[in-house]
Amino acid sequence: MTDDEYQVVSGEGDKASREYGWKVGFGLQQTDGLTPSRYAVEVAQEHIDGRISYAQASQQLREYHQNNPGQEPHREADLVAQRISAMLQTRTFALSPGALQGIHKRLFEGVFNAEWVGVWRSVNITKSEPVLNGASVSYSDYGNIEATLDYDFAQERRQLDAYADMGDKATADGVFSFISGIWQIHPFREGNTRTCAVFAIQYLRFLGFDVDNRPFEQHATYLRDALALANASSRQLRTMQPLRAFETATLFDPSISLPELRTHKDVPEPDAQSTTDVFDIGYESGEINSPSESGWAK
Repeated sequence: MTDDEYQVVSGEGDKASREYGWKVGFGLQQTDGLTPSRYAVEVAQEHIDGRISYAQASQQLREYHQNNPGQEPHREADLVAQRISAMLQTRTFALSPGALQGIHKRLFEGVFNAEWVGVWRSVNITKSEPVLNGASVSYSDYGNIEATLDYDFAQERRQLDAYADMGDKATADGVFSFISGIWQIHPFREGNTRTCAVFAIQYLRFLGFDVDNRPFEQHATYLRDALALANASSRQLRTMQPLRAFETATLFDPSISLPELRTHKDVPEPDAQSTTDVFDIGYESGEINSPSESGWAK
């Protein structure tokens, strides 16, 4: 047989999938308090409309930031959002720690310190979580990261057969618990939440779920806070309920409310503007439709 029976995937998607990807990509930057530049929103619309490719969008964003150092606060958000959108155009997936490393490398190469990209961290870290009153989640010791991930992924691969006989809700509960455990390990120096979110979307699609983009777009800070609460050291604060609510909004009922979790009066509000405000850049000029005006939401 000489003819190639396989079709090469372009990786550009269609207009709806491109819009989905950019919305998720921009929204997820809120997990680290980042917002895109106005220029990135304009480039996104050009790409969504099919006027440029992902490669051209990437080049334009890199050149923009090379020529506009004053936009440095937006550089990470702009570059990583484009890469997230590109990654979500194909349905490739592997249930392995190596897949996490691959996602991290693709998202953050040239953005983070080269020694951090696509490799497990080599130091122990903490991070103040506003939703935990400034306390940090207890992340895995760096010396145990590889062994812990190998064990967790092996357990999840065994669970795949069980998922075939389980209902959608029970399967989703299992997947989100698995993702929560991976996040608690915090295998990378930076970019863990965004990496886990992209991996989660890929995994859920692999299992046949329709993944609504809106919770990732509009409630990324909620997602990070929910993961922190699910893994809190404090018995008084630890709860899976917010993460289950995010799961429900993502997979089953987009109408449910995802209220602010940082309700303690001594917890500062996030410094970054809300995701909705960021996308008003596009909405106000007609560049990008709001979720209620477009049909891409699922």
